[in-house]
Amino acid sequence: MMESMDFHKIMAFIYLPTILIGVLGNILSLYAYSRPNRKSMVGFLLYSLSISDIFLLVFALPLFSIMSDEQKSFVVAYTAKYVYPLCMMAKTCSLYIMVLITIERWIAVCRPLAVQIWCRYTTSSYSIAAIIIFAVVLNFARFFEFEIEYIDGLVYFKRELLDSDKHWWYFMFYFIIISIIFDYTVPFVIMFVANMLIISELRRTKKERSLMTIQQQKEQNTTVMLLVVTIFFGFCHFFSMALKIAESFAGGFLTIHNIYLEMLGEIFNYLIIIHTASTFFIYYIFSEKFRQIIKGIWTKRRRINRHGSSTKIMYHTEGTILQKTTSSKTRYSRISSG
Repeated sequence: MMESMDFHKIMAFIYLPTILIGVLGNILSLYAYSRPNRKSMVGFLLYSLSISDIFLLVFALPLFSIMSDEQKSFVVAYTAKYVYPLCMMAKTCSLYIMVLITIERWIAVCRPLAVQIWCRYTTSSYSIAAIIIFAVVLNFARFFEFEIEYIDGLVYFKRELLDSDKHWWYFMFYFIIISIIFDYTVPFVIMFVANMLIISELRRTKKERSLMTIQQQKEQNTTVMLLVVTIFFGFCHFFSMALKIAESFAGGFLTIHNIYLEMLGEIFNYLIIIHTASTFFIYYIFSEKFRQIIKGIWTKRRRINRHGSSTKIMYHTEGTILQKTTSSKTRYSRISSG
């Protein structure tokens, strides 16, 4: 028990800065992918993914805050009852937005003639609405998984529907089977197949890169960036899936009965937080325009004389230089692709 307490305190110190960095990074990504660039399907999906990831990280924060034992028991109890289901809804949204991003890249790379039909802002907005509804319906039962109880003046939570002895049907059918199908199998199969096709197409067109237009090269750069995001996503979620499959054979929570498996499960959860917190850095490494926008936040990009008259600005954008005349109301350009 002492090992478990010490381990959770150590993990709290690790989780907390990771979550805070992730929230800041996703806020910056939200800024970069905001209007007018979210009018494109990729921009809108990345904008939506940033919002979903922010909610996921914020909902996860109470579980990993540094508090006294009394405060911890109160926060954890109410978080398990009310915040945990919201966190899982945000996780489902992020998961299926990643699936949408993968499908969009597959269409853009492997079926470019269909881009104008399927990869539109209206299509993506309807798809996001459908994902939100699906995430709420899929995870609504989680509000009933825990109950709050008071013992000697302290607040605790107990497993209700997740009691595998009392409600084995719920544990096996919903927590295991439904979760494995919709949280792991379906999205991972779609992303795996689509990514393999994308990689194959990128290899085929590698020799033709020198003949591509600037816009085609930017699209390919965007594809590579999103490919890295989805592959890293699959890696970080794979181990949680493996643990859940193992619990389906065990017929109960393996992490409850073994301290080392509990620690392992906590590390697997941390990998999911790592992915959610790291997308900003992937965007920054692989997208030149993204870097320009983020640097523009801290760099003075325009000069305005004392009378507020207009002045010229030079924007450098991936192989072209655009000269604009602006006034004090001008805003920085936002990212739309690559």
